[in-house]
Amino acid sequence: MKKKCLVILSLTIIISATTTLIAHDLWLVPQKFSINPGDSLTIFANTGMDFPNSLSAVTPDRVDQFILAGKSIKEYVSDLKVQGNSLVTKYTFERTGTYVVGAALKPKEIKLTAEEFNDYLLHDGLPDIYELRKKEGILDKAAVEHYSKYPKTIVQVGKILDKTSIKPLGFPIEIIPRVNPYELKLGDDLEVTVLFQGKPLSNAEIAWSYPGRGEEFAGSKKTDENGLAAIPLVKAGPYVIRLTHMEWVKKETHEWESYWTSLTFEVSPK
Repeated sequence: MKKKCLVILSLTIIISATTTLIAHDLWLVPQKFSINPGDSLTIFANTGMDFPNSLSAVTPDRVDQFILAGKSIKEYVSDLKVQGNSLVTKYTFERTGTYVVGAALKPKEIKLTAEEFNDYLLHDGLPDIYELRKKEGILDKAAVEHYSKYPKTIVQVGKILDKTSIKPLGFPIEIIPRVNPYELKLGDDLEVTVLFQGKPLSNAEIAWSYPGRGEEFAGSKKTDENGLAAIPLVKAGPYVIRLTHMEWVKKETHEWESYWTSLTFEVSPK
């Protein structure tokens, strides 16, 4: 009996570890979110579920694009390297303004058992896909998924705010603020639009968090019919908004494609 219990416990740990492994978010986390013109800034690409801590580093070869956009510039960054558990780059911001830094990872394949895939759907904000599999009678079917990730961060240089942060970078999926987050303060709501392939994404499970929450998000809600959601800014300091969207594509090589996105910025205390 004791041996049987140990086997069951071991299987549970393995399944849990596998689910956690595939459910890692990717965030862009600058050393500082607000700097002075002329300052150099290191930006970390961190992988994990306990924002902003990183469990492992994405390697430079996984990156399709690493973009820095300002009011009058758009540059593609290629100087990327692994530092500890992070992928990092360093950039000198010469001009005042609001900047958006974004990365696009190349799609990667993962193969999961039916149980692993179902558990992952239920724990990563994709219950609609679980219900779709249930309706189609394929809950017992293993899954081959291609996933890609598109994190962004917003950096303010100097005191002059502009509209860079409310413009899309052109990624397949993006969280776009309706106003510059640095116009807001603690206690305000930040309205965001989720775009998928350039169009508003409705009924998407969007979540938010901040340091100290561990792997538990501070809150979540669904986007409305226009892809809109209002995110409460209840904690000063670094903030993250994230979501995963999945499509049933039924291709010869894989049936599922998922698109991960996140947006990081800082909430002012006043």
